[in-house]
Amino acid sequence: MRSFSYVKITGLFVFLVALSIYSFTLEPSTSFWDCSEFILSASKLEVNHPAGAPLFMLLGRLFSLLSFGNPQKIALTINFMSGFFSALTIFFLYHVIIKLVSKMSESATVIIGSAVIGALTFAVSDSFWFSAVEGEVYALSMFFLILSFWAALKWDEQFGQAGNEKWILFLALITGLGIGVHLLNLLVLPSVVMLMGFRKYGYSVKKLLLFFGLGIGVLLGVLYVLTPSVMALLSTFDLFFVNRLNLPLHFGTLFGVFFILAALTLLIYYFKKKQKALYELATLSVLFVLLGFSVYSVNIIRSSANPPVNFGEPNNIFSLVNYLNREQYPKRPLVYGQNYNSPLLDVNERTSYDFIDGKYLPIDLAPDYDYDERTCTWFPRMSSSDENHIRAYNNWIDISGKRVVAKQRNGEQKTIVVPRFSDQLKFFARYQFAYMFGRYFMWNFVGRQNDRQGKGNILDGNWLSGIDFIDDSRLGPQDKTPSWLKSNRARNTYFFIPLLMGLLGAFYQYKTKRETFFIVLALFVMGGLGLTVYINEIPITPRERDYVFVGAFLAFSIWVGFSLVAALSFIRQKLKTAKVTVPVVLVLFLAGPVLMAAQNYNDHNRSERFAARDFAANILKSCPENTILFTSGDNDTYPLLYCQEVENMRTDVRIVIMPFLAANWFINGLRNPKYNDAGLKMMLAQDKYEHGELAYVPVLKKFNRDTSWQEALHFLSLENNSAKVTLNSGDRVNFIPLTNLNLQVNANGKSGKIPVSLEGNKVLYKHELAFWDIISSNASERPICFVSKGEAAKHGLGAYLQCEGFVHRLIPEKSHSNSMFSIGKCEPERIAAKLMNEFQWGNISDQSVYVDWNTIVNLSVFQARNTFNEVAALLIQKGENDKAFQLLQKCADEIPLSKVPHDIFTIKQAELMFLAGYEKESKRLIDELERDITETLEFYSSLNEAQQLKLNEAVQRELYYLNQLIAVSAKFEDQTKREELEEKMKLYYPDLMKNVS
Repeated sequence: MRSFSYVKITGLFVFLVALSIYSFTLEPSTSFWDCSEFILSASKLEVNHPAGAPLFMLLGRLFSLLSFGNPQKIALTINFMSGFFSALTIFFLYHVIIKLVSKMSESATVIIGSAVIGALTFAVSDSFWFSAVEGEVYALSMFFLILSFWAALKWDEQFGQAGNEKWILFLALITGLGIGVHLLNLLVLPSVVMLMGFRKYGYSVKKLLLFFGLGIGVLLGVLYVLTPSVMALLSTFDLFFVNRLNLPLHFGTLFGVFFILAALTLLIYYFKKKQKALYELATLSVLFVLLGFSVYSVNIIRSSANPPVNFGEPNNIFSLVNYLNREQYPKRPLVYGQNYNSPLLDVNERTSYDFIDGKYLPIDLAPDYDYDERTCTWFPRMSSSDENHIRAYNNWIDISGKRVVAKQRNGEQKTIVVPRFSDQLKFFARYQFAYMFGRYFMWNFVGRQNDRQGKGNILDGNWLSGIDFIDDSRLGPQDKTPSWLKSNRARNTYFFIPLLMGLLGAFYQYKTKRETFFIVLALFVMGGLGLTVYINEIPITPRERDYVFVGAFLAFSIWVGFSLVAALSFIRQKLKTAKVTVPVVLVLFLAGPVLMAAQNYNDHNRSERFAARDFAANILKSCPENTILFTSGDNDTYPLLYCQEVENMRTDVRIVIMPFLAANWFINGLRNPKYNDAGLKMMLAQDKYEHGELAYVPVLKKFNRDTSWQEALHFLSLENNSAKVTLNSGDRVNFIPLTNLNLQVNANGKSGKIPVSLEGNKVLYKHELAFWDIISSNASERPICFVSKGEAAKHGLGAYLQCEGFVHRLIPEKSHSNSMFSIGKCEPERIAAKLMNEFQWGNISDQSVYVDWNTIVNLSVFQARNTFNEVAALLIQKGENDKAFQLLQKCADEIPLSKVPHDIFTIKQAELMFLAGYEKESKRLIDELERDITETLEFYSSLNEAQQLKLNEAVQRELYYLNQLIAVSAKFEDQTKREELEEKMKLYYPDLMKNVS
């Protein structure tokens, strides 16, 4: 009884330790990537991107009430929710280990010690800690995973007792609920089935394979049979009731729900009457899974309320099905499919329904494609036809390939070389498994080089042990690592200790309790190998994906806990004494969780960091009143929406997300009022988008005259026969009758036309039409701005931009600057005032605040340093040197070299300081840059030829920086510095360029 009390008290202690760690290191505001979207969806019950997370949304709303009405605290409270459920995950992991170790030891000290070591190791592991302090779904999903495991062990513990079936029903319910957060919780199902199967029927190799296969079958059944079948049935009912019986929307869905409930109830009654307990329990389990899954009804309810953020617009059963199927995202083949160069033979149209004008009408989905069967393969790992991905495939492996005479879409035969099945396996093993899982696994239990995005070279994002002879052989001489890289706070080393502890624990469990070893192994395999197969990762990813593999890391942490049992067993055998328990517990506790916590704390502590929120606020502050703002990606979109939806900033700005312009629901949403914005005017009717008439339209040169986009769009909207052409398919479609157009723009009190050429465009696709429709219909009345100059340049508008700070405004005046760093037209005094006084910089200059790689990358994407430089240069041209220097110093203070590594803009900074008359400060900065660049080149020179070759771009960039320093010194007529730098160029250039050219 006392032991049981110690177990409970220690479990509470473990929970409080984990909760304290996460509470002290929480990010106080929003983060980059999807966090902003999840936080805003929870704050106001809005609809986030497919496939949604309704349970996260509901729980987040409850936690947001802890802000007590302060909008700036809402993100903190939802981040705290992640920390709270992460701490609960550690609590239940502790109890899972207790139950597993109890099968191998009877000592309370050993059992509790193992559970503490294993649970706290996972608590402070790199990937899990990362998710525990931000408002994302992975922390909550891991809670449901471990809760499922714990429930299965409770069933096992009470096996044979009356009423223990309640644990199976509880498990079924949380399985369904967990789907409403993320699919990660399903990974535990094979382990659960194995546990129950071994308990009921015993263990053998044959039964091991049987129950593991059955567990995978249950997982696939829930994912690909049960929930899709239910959704298909509900959608069939609603289609019939709405279109045939003329009943209101959702009537058929509700009828379908009652029909399913009635059918399951009758089955349960029948099996109970026939005393078929197993079938009765299985039917009840299906019912409880569906009860949990019904949380997705929240998406229909909230979407029907038309909230400001309504991604996917799942306001009826068909749109919810498309939402759950992630129809707006491209698909990758998993089992069988095309290679990257498989010729496309045919396009198979796919349709669904949407509720339009009181009826369900057909809508187009992304089509399926037919490829030449001779070029397709089993287990396709290299299917992307993107040129960058194809180059990456060839960089990762030597593709042996096979020659195939393949049929082209035009009927011609052509010989091509396609990857073999062995090539697929090689790419899977080397990149997808070893690099995209194995590297992450080593981060968590061996150590991490830095938090830079991994590119397959020796410089970025590798694992690092802290044992020099091992690290030197893989990553070059570590004693020559440049200080700016060595000081990266994510450089964490555990000296293989947690890895060896886990291997020791796994080996001991295998030798002493083989059936439970395979149960834990199943979770490790499903969370590692299984997910790697399922994700089928492309070779260039926008961010690291370690957070999805935390299920495997949890399983390995269980083995880390078992290392105590293993170590004590070995020591007691050798020393013939039992008086070593406490010392061994302390040693392993220090070697595992304490070492990892000490190493990981400074790069997982996000307290006082406001970078994502402040950068987004700067973008919004840059916009003139009532701006229409075009954004391009997650990090220049979701934090902006967070600022508007949660902190009520600049709600007059209407955000247009460029990648979503192909989606009918998004185009329709832009027309609707939102806060202080009345909605966007658009020339083309929504029903033409909805009915697929504008999927693509031909561009023909029928006329040659000056025509506005408004006239062209008006012509495109006509339904008469003369406004259409006949395609090869026989279809009659609208078209654009000329290639030279103009765009009427009003800005800064001036009105003018911007010429737009469609030469070279055979067709315009829906997203392009929507873009031009929005701009041409609104540019004469509202400011048009872009976060990315590149997005404007894609459409031929790059030369017609004016810098407004962190955005670029479309103006009817051409800039004649040819510099790639030009910010276009600019009013330097006004922008300088924003940079100096209005903008906030996320506390990144604070030495206690960790500036992670995402922050550094986004500073570069938003060209923060470049904007300071360009505005300062304009001030110098106007003779305002002191003001220019103040601006440059502000940049150096807010974005310091000690936190954000050198780049071409810091070299330009030094040059501008000199031109402003601040020679001393300029030379000081040049000395700092020289030190960093020299250290970097010295490190590159110490590498072998193969390592240098993989750093081709980085080497050339650093030599370019050195050359720019020489040019700056020559410009200043600093002969001594110039000669010093030229000597260094002579030292490094020949050897480095010999290997990388």
